Amino acid sequence: MSDAGQGISPGGLLAVLWVLTGVSTMLLGGRLLIRSIVLKSFHLDDVFSILAWFLMLVSMICATIENPLTYQFSSILIGETPAPSLPDVADMAITLRMWNVAIQTLFWTSLYCVKFSFMFLYRAVLRLGAHGKHRAIWSTALIYITLCYGICLIGVYGQCGDVRNLFTYDQCMTPYVASLDSKLIWISYFFNVSSDLVVIVLPMPLIWRLNMRTTQKLAVTGLCSLAIITVAFDTVRPVKIYQLSSSLTYLYSYLELIVSVLISMLPSYRFLISPSDKDREYRRLFWSHITMRSYHSSSSGYSMQGDDRRSRVTDSARAINEIDEQPPPLPRPNL
Repeated sequence: MSDAGQGISPGGLLAVLWVLTGVSTMLLGGRLLIRSIVLKSFHLDDVFSILAWFLMLVSMICATIENPLTYQFSSILIGETPAPSLPDVADMAITLRMWNVAIQTLFWTSLYCVKFSFMFLYRAVLRLGAHGKHRAIWSTALIYITLCYGICLIGVYGQCGDVRNLFTYDQCMTPYVASLDSKLIWISYFFNVSSDLVVIVLPMPLIWRLNMRTTQKLAVTGLCSLAIITVAFDTVRPVKIYQLSSSLTYLYSYLELIVSVLISMLPSYRFLISPSDKDREYRRLFWSHITMRSYHSSSSGYSMQGDDRRSRVTDSARAINEIDEQPPPLPRPNL
């Protein structure tokens, strides 16, 4: 089947999206398992991470349903398929806009849930509540990210000017709307990327003040900087739209979302490779549950609850009881 100018076939696009969605689902399951064993509780960063994954899953389902119509419409636009009558084109365009508005709403909400997840993770790990100055900076950053989310949603529902014209074909095809749509794309890009940079930069000063080895600081810094990957995807998408090139545009948009959700799962796995004593204890605790072994402190490690160990404990206890039950010796007579 033709790629309709998208740079990837419909089946190839769906294969990439659902393989990565499956990977994110496995990472989410691992994250929840780790949190339930190691922390024995869930926090706001887990809630936002789960919500981001769920909204991403819904958006992938919508994208799968919309995919045939998207390729059909793109094929008409580039001239691969004869154009139908104008009313049919209008109906097709409005149907696509309905799907796109729903998917874009899910896209931005899921993407910002990832950012909120990182923000609440920073508050818990770096203990910002104990420092008034740091707490104020964190609160200001959270408010800014929330405002950026609202601006991105305005770009979705204001792309035809008045929101009442959103699903009206004639009102959305004017030169004014075309100019407005181009501006909204770059406005959303600016605020989305700036909020990404806030998430990246915010924990850096505190990380380098922590009492840990330089290699650990570099590892944590690299983990927090993974959002740069999503910035790259977000940069390519508006550039290609501005150049009126539809090649791989849909793929880049969905990859930005899926990769963001994948990145939000990774901090939970850091303890598996961290050399610190605390994370080493967490690894012992985690693997003891996975392998059904009993957990002991680092001084004694962990061992299987074998029958030999239980029998030795039982014999020792029996010997102690026998000693305790022996009558005291008779007093020696005075000679």
